[in-house]
Amino acid sequence: MIRIKKMSKRIFLNMFIISSVVIALTTILTVVIVYKSFSNQNIAALKGELTATSSGVELNGVAFLKSLSVKHRITLVDSSGKVLFDNRNDINSLGNHNDREEIREARENGTGYSERYSDTLSRKTINVTKLLNNGDVLRLSKDMSTVWSTLMDTIFPMICVMVFAILIAAYMAGRVSKAVTTPINQIDLNEPDREKIYDEIEPLIDKIIKQNNQIDKQIEQLNMEHEKQDNLRRDFTANVSHELKTPLTSISGFAEIIQNGMVKEEDITRFAGKIHSEAQRLIILVGDIIKLSQLDGKDIAVKMEPIDLYETSQAVMGHLEAAAEKRNIKMFLSGKHLVITGAEQIIEEMIFNLIDNAIKYNKTGGKIYVNILKNDDGINLSVEDTGIGIKDEDIGRIFERFYRADKSHSKEIGGTGLGLSIVKHGANFHNAKVFVKSKYKEGTKITILF
Repeated sequence: MIRIKKMSKRIFLNMFIISSVVIALTTILTVVIVYKSFSNQNIAALKGELTATSSGVELNGVAFLKSLSVKHRITLVDSSGKVLFDNRNDINSLGNHNDREEIREARENGTGYSERYSDTLSRKTINVTKLLNNGDVLRLSKDMSTVWSTLMDTIFPMICVMVFAILIAAYMAGRVSKAVTTPINQIDLNEPDREKIYDEIEPLIDKIIKQNNQIDKQIEQLNMEHEKQDNLRRDFTANVSHELKTPLTSISGFAEIIQNGMVKEEDITRFAGKIHSEAQRLIILVGDIIKLSQLDGKDIAVKMEPIDLYETSQAVMGHLEAAAEKRNIKMFLSGKHLVITGAEQIIEEMIFNLIDNAIKYNKTGGKIYVNILKNDDGINLSVEDTGIGIKDEDIGRIFERFYRADKSHSKEIGGTGLGLSIVKHGANFHNAKVFVKSKYKEGTKITILF
């Protein structure tokens, strides 16, 4: 509402200012045109009078001029420039007039004209001249005060008209600004109605409707995303509870049996080993959950530094060599020593989880290919195996927390079900992308593009 009022005021001011300027300029232009018209009329009248007067002088000489009774000045100058007659001044007090512009022009062209400030009359004058048959020049001079006095008689009414026109402009500007802004002010932003508006603001209504549709879609998407996140949170909570409960139940059961003395002395070491194994599983699970939480918030305290992906992959493969040999799996590393800037701890964890999964989900006697290369898109690190592969319907979900495509196989090999989630979040942390290609029962290739 406040913005609409400001817009209404702005429209009013703009229209009022433009109207006032146009009216003022029109008035000034009118005054100039009227002045020019009056001047031309005076000059034409003076020239006509000059023709008539010159005829009288040609017939009767100076005596004719003396018999005239006129308001304007009449001067007769001989060929030498001497003033023979002047009805306003003593001719003896007047100097030679051959230097006058209008006199020179008359001698050259037969007639002459000039406008100048007259020292004799102390005002601006217009002068018309004519060369007579005997070589004398007759001049009629008229001061401009008559034009200005005539013009001044019309200026006051014109100013009154201008003021009245400006008041009308102010009134009309107010009406127009109100007419423009009222329909806009009445628009219901939730349900714009085209029937109550004028054509000029239909694009605005279309934009509001389009914006409302976009907002509705965004709200719908946010609700869907919220529901998805809520489901993920519930699933995560349930999965964490289940994953924690299983080893804790085992630890509690073994410990209770030992506590009650139900275990033979020679079996205590085996039971303690089971407790240690389940405790290690808990530690790994809790560690993975913490890593995921830190990567989610990007608040993990790490140092960003140059990392050679080839050397890091080589080191990780060395750590997993025993696990691969246990299943007779061969590992191959190829590519170049390509360097990225990243967090070494996270990069190592990502590569470890990819190769560890390639070992766990591979076939006995299978192969793993780790390759580092560079192309137009960036630096690629890929881990490819000849394992059990992933079904098409499962590929989109393998990065979800605790999701296992082959649950029966996962129980056999263990793990927390968070490995690929850590890979995905680690990639996001480094603004990298993860791509998966897999054929069921043939193998899987996962590529990280930095």
